[in-house]
Amino acid sequence: MSTAPAPSVTRGEITLQPSYFTSSLYVNPLREDISLLIQIFAEQYLQSDKSQPFSLFKKIWREQGWVWLHFKVFDGRSREKFISVTSRLFTERIIETEDTLVRVVALFGLYTFFLSQPASTLPPVHGVKHIPMPMDIFQVMLSLPDALTEPHMSPLRPYATFVLSKLLDAQVFHILPESSLRPHNPATLPREFFVRDDADAASVMATSEQSDAAGPSTKPPPKKKGRPSKRDKAKKAKDALAVLDKWLEKNTFTYPVPPTADPEEAQIPKKTHALIANPPVTTHSNYAVQKTALLEQLTSPCTADVGIPALARANEAVLARLKRIDEMAAEQGLEVGGEGGDMTGLVRVEKAVEELRNGKSKGGILNLLEGAGSTE
Repeated sequence: MSTAPAPSVTRGEITLQPSYFTSSLYVNPLREDISLLIQIFAEQYLQSDKSQPFSLFKKIWREQGWVWLHFKVFDGRSREKFISVTSRLFTERIIETEDTLVRVVALFGLYTFFLSQPASTLPPVHGVKHIPMPMDIFQVMLSLPDALTEPHMSPLRPYATFVLSKLLDAQVFHILPESSLRPHNPATLPREFFVRDDADAASVMATSEQSDAAGPSTKPPPKKKGRPSKRDKAKKAKDALAVLDKWLEKNTFTYPVPPTADPEEAQIPKKTHALIANPPVTTHSNYAVQKTALLEQLTSPCTADVGIPALARANEAVLARLKRIDEMAAEQGLEVGGEGGDMTGLVRVEKAVEELRNGKSKGGILNLLEGAGSTE
């Protein structure tokens, strides 16, 4: 992501801007790391004698490299957002719907991360003194020790109580309104979604939603209003070209060159559309049957007074619509249907409609497959 100028950065030094820590580049991998931390602790705790659960947690914390996390960024502005977002991602695993063991490990992680901020460094490193926490999650966290009543969970109870007492004594919690009111800023994480130029935006959004399963559900940001940027136009054109290439590759037919052809031309493969090489006979026959039945119904003596004018209006409406499309394309400098001569679509439709007006044809544009509009 791009970097923004910050007064706390010296000349020539590059730093991560705060928006990086609210983006999918940081939020989604950190959620996966937290889930991995919880999974490893749960597996090793259930297999151990359960006598020293917090010592086991600190051992895993060191082995997984969490002790180096505070050295990720040193700029004051970025560090403020880094600590608040990381604490928030631990906090979201303490909600009531999570398993009890998951909530305990998330509490251990929040306690260890927040209280391990470097305090005596030279030069000093910016620190955060409070953890914003919605009121409902705060109440659930306070009741966590009382929920550790099962035999295999009871060894965790004194450690959870001690961790809570240390956090409460330090007065680190900044109580927010209930989480249903979305009191955090930003309200949802991640706020920014990183999309590679060669990636499909829809698939990236879907992946981001799946990675958010452990935390509050988030929706992709709404589509930007206003004119699309040059980058959006270029990406849209590239996607459309890729789709067209796939369609052409799928529908191109290479037919053999006749033996009597020129030897030089025989070396050039002859290609055409699959529908020209293999006409859809069945589809054409079904269309012809249904069209005949429709015309008989419209022109029968019982319904001719209504059917024939309706058929004429439909022909005129289609012709008017094609002319309007032709005019709009010409205004934008695009190739249009009237520039290719008598055999182009618009000219043939005009002739077919004219034939219907003069009574030379019963179907007008419905007879285009039978050659309507191709002769005077």
